[in-house]
Formats: sequence, C-alpha cells, structure tokens
Amino acid sequence: MADADGHLAYFKRSADKYRAFLEKHPNREGMSICRSKRPRQIEKDERFWTTTSLECAYDHPERVQWLSKLFSGIFGRTPPFAGVENWRDCFLGDLHLVFEALLPSPSEYAEWLKDHVQEQYPIPYVRDAACRPSARPLKGPTHVDAMLVNSDNGFAAHFEAKVLSDNWYLVSFDCYRNQIARNIDVMLERQSDLEYPLPSRNPDRSLFVLLSPDSFRERPYSRLYGRLPGEYRSGADALERDLAHRRGIDWAQVARRIGWLTFEDIESTVDGACPWLK
Repeated sequence: MADADGHLAYFKRSADKYRAFLEKHPNREGMSICRSKRPRQIEKDERFWTTTSLECAYDHPERVQWLSKLFSGIFGRTPPFAGVENWRDCFLGDLHLVFEALLPSPSEYAEWLKDHVQEQYPIPYVRDAACRPSARPLKGPTHVDAMLVNSDNGFAAHFEAKVLSDNWYLVSFDCYRNQIARNIDVMLERQSDLEYPLPSRNPDRSLFVLLSPDSFRERPYSRLYGRLPGEYRSGADALERDLAHRRGIDWAQVARRIGWLTFEDIESTVDGACPWLK
C-alpha cells in the first residue's frame, strides 16, 4: 500500500500553499489561470476530493447507516451478490478504508498478453520490447484510488475517482485496455500476498464504484469514462470483449456490481463531507 506519511505531507504542503495564497490575494476575481493554477491545485485535486469525502463518511459515528444509504442508492436495496443479505452487514464489523492501493495485474492477463501483444499494440518498437527475455510481467499493478474492505465477510468496494481527468488509457503493451476494465479485472482476482486487510477481500463480494462530480454523471457523453459504466452494465458483451482473457465468468452478475457515485451524493448524505461544493 502507499506511503501514508508521504501522502499526509503532500496534503499539508498543498493546504499550506493554498491558505497562504488566499490570504495574500483576498480579491481573486479576474485573476489569470496561470497565476492561480498551481497554488489552488487542491481545488481540483482528485486525491484531496477522494480522501476528504470518503474519510468523512468512514469516520462518521453513523457510518453504517450513511454508507448503506449511499450504496443502496447505487446498487439497489440489497447487495448484488450472494452471501450478504443487506447493506448494513457489508459495513458492520472490521471495516477498513484504504487509499492508493496497488493490486497486482492478474497472472491470467499477463500470460494472455504475452501471446497477444503483437496484435494489442501497433507500434513496432513496443512489440520489439515485449520480446525481451525477462521474468517481469508486461503489465504492472493497477492503482486503486480507494477501497473499503470488510475483513469479517470479504465485502469490498473499489473506487476509481475522477474530478476533471478522463479515463486513463496508457498501458505500455496493450493500447486497447482501458482504466475501468483494468479495475474490474483486478477486482475479480483473489490476491493473498498483499498487506492486510487486502487479502481478506472476496472477489465475488467486490464492487466497482466510479466516483465523480454529479455534472459528469448527468453528461456522461462528455467523458470516455462516462460511456463505459453504462456499456458494461447494459450487458455481458462489452465486458467479455474488454476482458477477453477471462473465461467462464458470469458477466451479467459482474455487470450488476458496477456503479456510479458522485461527490454530491456523499455530501447530501454526510453533511460536510465535501464542503467545497457549497
């Protein structure tokens, strides 16, 4: 998992810089973007939005109630998987909130890519590099912005957060693999050699949650990531197409475990979780 002290230091530097800038410039109307962009980076920082909003919900004394309300609004009245009867049970017990989790690329995908890299990337020098004799896999770990993990029952929620950025497309040896597909792929993989509490996650009880401002959920056509959740949830064909290395998967069941949450949803449920939206 990521270096917690390093991330806290990053947030403190950013907040200190922001506070000093506002104090120095009380009247900011008409100020150019080039003067404001760096000292006010925190206003659009995905890490800040994600950490603040989810931490407020997680630390709230009534978090079981609030998280149950949020997730039932996304996925329906009951969890979309077997073994857990209601949302409260998902959040009761030994619940953890993990930021910046690194989940290894599924070995099945790494093996599949070895045999298909020539068709998955059109640039000759990349295809040549893929032929190097090395034990290192062609695909590195997937960065998960945040995860809720219940070590008592294996429930987990994987969050991919966006503020202004779009779906990340850059994969060194597979130019057709998108960020949301990568997240779903690692969600379906059981990983036992990770730092606690990640090994307690049950892939069959794991959810993928896209987290963004409400304006992009209302205008999904404006972002590539806005189109993918709807396409993946509408049927099995798109998931099977983008995760072609997986076999024997009930894609219809996986589709029911894909949801879209907004920062406004969190703020309306847990007052004060996203005060900048006001």
